[in-house]
Amino acid sequence: MSTIQILQISFEFWSAVFCLITAICVLATMRYDKAEAKSLLGLLFTNTALNIAEALAYYYRGNLSDFGIFVTRASNFTVFLCNHLLLFFVIAFLCRIIKRNGGKDFVRERKTANIITALGIALLIASRFFGFYYTFDENNLYHRLPSYWLMLAIIESVILITIIITFRSFKALSTAEKVAFLMFEFLPLIATVFQSFIYGISITTMAGTISILTIFVTYELEYAGLMVEREKRLFNQVISAFAHTIDAKDRYTGGHSERVAKYSRMLAERMGLSRRKTEEIYQAALLHDIGKIGISGSLLRKSGGLSEEEFDTIRSHPVKGGEILEEITELPTLAIGARWHHEHFDGTGYPDGIKGLDIPIEARIISVADSYDAMASNRSYRNYLPQEKVRSEIEKNIGTQFDPDVAKCMLEIIDEDKNYELHE
Repeated sequence: MSTIQILQISFEFWSAVFCLITAICVLATMRYDKAEAKSLLGLLFTNTALNIAEALAYYYRGNLSDFGIFVTRASNFTVFLCNHLLLFFVIAFLCRIIKRNGGKDFVRERKTANIITALGIALLIASRFFGFYYTFDENNLYHRLPSYWLMLAIIESVILITIIITFRSFKALSTAEKVAFLMFEFLPLIATVFQSFIYGISITTMAGTISILTIFVTYELEYAGLMVEREKRLFNQVISAFAHTIDAKDRYTGGHSERVAKYSRMLAERMGLSRRKTEEIYQAALLHDIGKIGISGSLLRKSGGLSEEEFDTIRSHPVKGGEILEEITELPTLAIGARWHHEHFDGTGYPDGIKGLDIPIEARIISVADSYDAMASNRSYRNYLPQEKVRSEIEKNIGTQFDPDVAKCMLEIIDEDKNYELHE
């Protein structure tokens, strides 16, 4: 057995192993849509059979025993049969993904491709009885006949349909999905052209294997992304539920947490913070008053003057909030926003009296947003303040209560809000 044959058999064997392991992973996870799972498993098992058939064809090539002759002919037939079936499963899988993503349902194109594939399989079966497509010589070596190009044309016509569907559905496919399917459609074709320059080693089936595994990895990455988004939505919903619970303690401040979160996001975006940091600040703002859960509703709603003891109780909510949220170690921004949103830029705030840039940016932003909503919304003891008064108070406290950069961004937002639509 030549070195080339040994290399080819090794490549095909490991390609089969990888595809089989991947198919087992699909079966084990059981998290795919039923129709998509069938198409994906069809792809993987068919490609496994294709790789095994290629390996056997190379191993028994030139073997003149009865068993060697049988295996060579059977594996050669299996290779061409699997090539047809691969395209059937690819186009089914592609169309289902496109449809799930809201794209067009390519019924006509899929039926056309299936008819062509069925024709190709029928001609392949007929070729074993009428001796066209390929033949074997007295040394059990495979030779293509001129009619072989008819089978190749059939396969390429189905690939062309797949390419057309892919390009017509770019908007319904993610970038990774586009890359994966285009790899499957073009890589084997390119491999067919170049394999003649690589000392006769066939890399077409290996190129197909790489492409199919790429499709699987892409699908897994997409699923992982969906799970992350789902967990993110769930986390945000839990945070919103807590925010509603906090605001429900005082009917005069209902919706306060959500408004502060909205203003905080606007400020973070205007300050050019990253998308991730902006989202973290939004979440922290939703829970900035969570420490009030431990304070009686009657005290929070009290419209008259507060005793020193009552005032100390109210002022304790940032510390309580920080202690509650510091348990969420994966998102420290939550505790930061709760504990320090009442700190002042000049150090006169509470609970720790930190000042300037020592106050985390999250807390500095929430502080401005919180103060704006306190002035621009109704309270038990007064109605919301006029926009001019709100603007004046923020401008007056630049550098003392508020971070100058954050406050200036708030003034810009106020100036753009010509009709005072931001107030409650």
